[in-house]
Amino acid sequence: MHYFYLRNPILSIRHCQTDAVWRAHVTECADNSLSNTFTFTEKYEMERCEAPVHFETIDWNAIPFGDEEWCYALNRHTFLLNNALTFAITRDRKYFDNWVRLFRDFNSHTKLDEMTAKRSWRSLECGIRVENYIRSIEIFSAMGMMDENLLEELTVFLRKHRDYLISEHTDFHRISNWGVLQDHGLFLSSLFLDDEESMKEAIRRLDEEMALQTLSDGMHWEQSSMYHAEVLHCAMDTVMIADRNSIAIPQSLKENTHALALALGRSLRPDGKCYLFGDSDEIDMRDMMASASVIFSDPSLSYYAGTIDDTRFYLSHELDTVLPEPKKPEEPLVFMKSSGNAFLTIGERSALRLHCGLTGSGHGHIDPLHFDLYSNGEVIITDTGRYTYTSTKERYALKGAYGHNTIILDGKEPVEMFDSWASTPPAEPVFTDALTNGAYSYLSAMHLGYSGTAVRRSILTLSNRFIIIADDIITDQEKSVEILFHLDEGTKIDGDGKRVHVAKNNAKITMLFMHGNAAVSSYPLSKRYNEMLESPLVTVRGTAMERSTFITVLALGSDDFEANLIPLKKPLTGFNVPKSYGMGLIIRDGEDEYSVALMSGEYPEKGFIIKAGNAEAFGRVFVRKNNEKTVVLKY
Repeated sequence: MHYFYLRNPILSIRHCQTDAVWRAHVTECADNSLSNTFTFTEKYEMERCEAPVHFETIDWNAIPFGDEEWCYALNRHTFLLNNALTFAITRDRKYFDNWVRLFRDFNSHTKLDEMTAKRSWRSLECGIRVENYIRSIEIFSAMGMMDENLLEELTVFLRKHRDYLISEHTDFHRISNWGVLQDHGLFLSSLFLDDEESMKEAIRRLDEEMALQTLSDGMHWEQSSMYHAEVLHCAMDTVMIADRNSIAIPQSLKENTHALALALGRSLRPDGKCYLFGDSDEIDMRDMMASASVIFSDPSLSYYAGTIDDTRFYLSHELDTVLPEPKKPEEPLVFMKSSGNAFLTIGERSALRLHCGLTGSGHGHIDPLHFDLYSNGEVIITDTGRYTYTSTKERYALKGAYGHNTIILDGKEPVEMFDSWASTPPAEPVFTDALTNGAYSYLSAMHLGYSGTAVRRSILTLSNRFIIIADDIITDQEKSVEILFHLDEGTKIDGDGKRVHVAKNNAKITMLFMHGNAAVSSYPLSKRYNEMLESPLVTVRGTAMERSTFITVLALGSDDFEANLIPLKKPLTGFNVPKSYGMGLIIRDGEDEYSVALMSGEYPEKGFIIKAGNAEAFGRVFVRKNNEKTVVLKY
């Protein structure tokens, strides 16, 4: 047998089983399947479901709860791999017998036809489940359980998958994550069958798909952290196994896979978890970064991996595997212009993300100008997740603009959803600024989703202590404005309509609203598919006319500070810049004082130099701390 995952699976599993949490999960899944009871709770489960479903006789095309995704999860056959792992852990033959029973039940009671091609034999599931069979066969072979009859059955079964996957390839698959996921299965099955021609075709497809789907900044075009990770796994797995078996693959496939890995690492929070970006669950992806660092011998990826503390790593890598020495990024800001994402590290345990870019596929959300805030090891301001793919009010609430930290005008979202996947054309994004200068960082983007109106969000960070958000609305008519801040579950809120204190464990922030009035309500939040929570929503309401700016100051840590608006002056004439074009801020924090200028546009009348408190410059956005040099962030 070819070298797929482990040379000595039994030794590796013996090491893995010392992880009590992992062992409990694997054995529980296997035990449930003994009685035809199924849940889907794998770490990277695409459609998680903790509610158990029991069958007297398994219906492989069943759709419980009215959600087709349950059927898809069933037919990925992760429960088979868990039976194989549990057999290796316990040496109890009932798990091997159960594996064979379930495999034969599926093989004898399903056939590929027009109906099953949309359920139990959907091509995506066919591609995914091949890996679970290959891993199981590797384990059983090492344990001497793979007799000739069973091996022949599995060979015929995998040949059927190869033939179907070869035939099921359209332009849809070329651009969709489906293509990568199912052609990964084609690669594995072809290698298992020693079918060189089909294997070459799988590699050709994967190379083309990765070239089409990987943006120049390394992000996957569908704008979802989770599907980015799924595509990365399959591409990376192909690169790894090809290398182990001396199979030549195009350099472009390696490079695009490497780029995807780097982009995912750069997009993770400081705790290694992904943001709830697009259709994503909250998942710790450091194990994937660890695999990538080994496959590509990349110290940057080692930094995002941290240490190897996830047992799953050792199900694909030998026990003596060592990560490259980690290399910390030199800059705190990563700007991914092609996808419209900016990720800013604030100190050691805080980070901010701003998105204004491609919507991507149906897995992308209506989230122009959305931002997330992670502070002192805690999620504070967050996306609301996905929950379901069914066309329900929950789907619209979480996927739509109201489920994001953005700006809503006249109670209407900038893009209208038709159903779970389709919508009117996306709001045109324009991400103009992303830079760091010493202790200050500046991000600015806008979208054109409202006819006759431009909506711009600018974010200025000061010394890892303050975040200033300036939301500009430039319009030809009066607009009602809602500015949304979705807080994570478990946050405690106190304050009035102008100053709100937010606390979660050791993280504290103060939200100071310089314009409009804030109100607190609740909103649904989902960190995992099929799991719904409630979380606080802070909404700032006001009115915009012609040119209006709404400023919010976020203070990380102590609430002992003052912030006041001041007019911007022209020193040449003493003229005050109209508030519609710009305002200044004075922030006093202990012994420190910041003078800040924020202009929404050029205003050359009566002089070109602008004065904000103790700061002067020719520029639209600039800062001066105490008597230090004035720093211009936008001219």
